[in-house]
Amino acid sequence: MQEYRSDTIIVRYDPKVCIHAAECVKGLPAVFDVSKQPWVHVSAATSDEIKRVIDLCPSGALTYEMPI
Repeated sequence: MQEYRSDTIIVRYDPKVCIHAAECVKGLPAVFDVSKQPWVHVSAATSDEIKRVIDLCPSGALTYEMPI
């Protein structure tokens, strides 16, 4: 499990579950950029934008949590 954090959101990615549908890359390419390391940049969009795209993930490989 990989984890990417900001002050407003925690994004988790499970590569074992991912089916590479690329909904994340198509939906928010500034945040989900597989050509970069790390490939998730949570500071590149608002938490609401990131949540909206993660909710489209068909496999559930991407999840999010709001920090307390």
